[in-house]
Amino acid sequence: MSFLPPWMGLLCVLLCLGGLAAWVVQRGLKQKVPVVNGDLQSQVNRQIHQQHLADLDRALSEGRLNAEQHQSARDELLRHVLDDDAQAKISRSNASLPVAWRWIVVGLVLLSGLSYVQLGAPQAWWTVPLSQRVKISATTPEQLAEQTRQWLQTTQKSPKDAEAWLTLARLHAAQNAHALAEQALAQVLSLAPEPDLWIERAQMKALSGGGVYAGEPWQWIQDVLRTQPQHLNALVLAGSAALSEKRYGAAQGYWQRALALVPADSEAAQGLQQALAQIAPQVQAQGPDVKAAASSVDARPLIQGEVRVSSDVQSQIGAGATLFVYALAEDGSRRPVAIWRGTPAAWPVHFGLSDSMGMGAPPLLSSLAQVRLVARISKTGSAQKQEGDFQVELSGVKTGVQGVVLQISGR
Repeated sequence: MSFLPPWMGLLCVLLCLGGLAAWVVQRGLKQKVPVVNGDLQSQVNRQIHQQHLADLDRALSEGRLNAEQHQSARDELLRHVLDDDAQAKISRSNASLPVAWRWIVVGLVLLSGLSYVQLGAPQAWWTVPLSQRVKISATTPEQLAEQTRQWLQTTQKSPKDAEAWLTLARLHAAQNAHALAEQALAQVLSLAPEPDLWIERAQMKALSGGGVYAGEPWQWIQDVLRTQPQHLNALVLAGSAALSEKRYGAAQGYWQRALALVPADSEAAQGLQQALAQIAPQVQAQGPDVKAAASSVDARPLIQGEVRVSSDVQSQIGAGATLFVYALAEDGSRRPVAIWRGTPAAWPVHFGLSDSMGMGAPPLLSSLAQVRLVARISKTGSAQKQEGDFQVELSGVKTGVQGVVLQISGR
């Protein structure tokens, strides 16, 4: 009978595997494994992406695409470039794996199983993110329509299948059905809340709203950047969102941060450099105050609260109504210093206002001691007040406050 606890035997095995790993590493450092196929595939992909980019620019110059469609297509192409770069790195890493390492991996798998049996502690293993696993193969309108029908049936039969929902979302996006793509992505995120998928949903939400990022799209982008400040896709889309609002300094800041994260000779770097070159004249044309304000934009909420509606108002607003919450300077200016936009599915609705929700010019929300808040429900979704809108105003709201309540009970 042994008096050694079970974990002691596991520790001995782990130490042996560690010694074996060190020996293999020492030998591996003296060897070089050529990687040919991965580099060749990477070059082919790069040529394809460059040709696609040239086709988009040609379509823009010939008038077959408008500026919004061109920007959307460039964003989508850049996202694929970033995904291909990530896959290429994984392929090169796997290609240089010495044969002896495979035995170490097998040993670690067996050790993890033994650990589970002996100690009851399941091990977590790395998996490829859902956002990188799903790709669509359809290219023609007929193929897209047929695959959309098939995957729609799959989601109806298996509503908990996140991969099926994501495939359906990307098929909708390929057909410019942005609203349907956003709805499918909402289902995906309820099952697999990955940051990349939040960014994808933000893009679809903005495109379905005519390229407007104010409100939920900006919130989702900022939520990702708050937890992952170096998230590449979030920085790229944040730059595109700022550009759509003519906040050129902010767009430049986001894209410069993204550029620092990609290899200098990569296609992604070339795309970002071209985008920065295109907005350089607008950035230079802005005054120093505007550029300083853009560089100091902060995504942290400075005013947080909720909007409530009376039962009478709620009975008069239909599904799809747009809620605007914006802050105005107390000096009487009608230009918002921050604006939040959303499409409520239930009440009350929580909101947050930050410097990043400004209009791209001073003053910033953080520079004001107090502001006037306005909450407005629009049936048409127009940024300008229309007849029939419901609205409430609250003056003297101090910057930095939380728990503000805006009660809408009439027009």
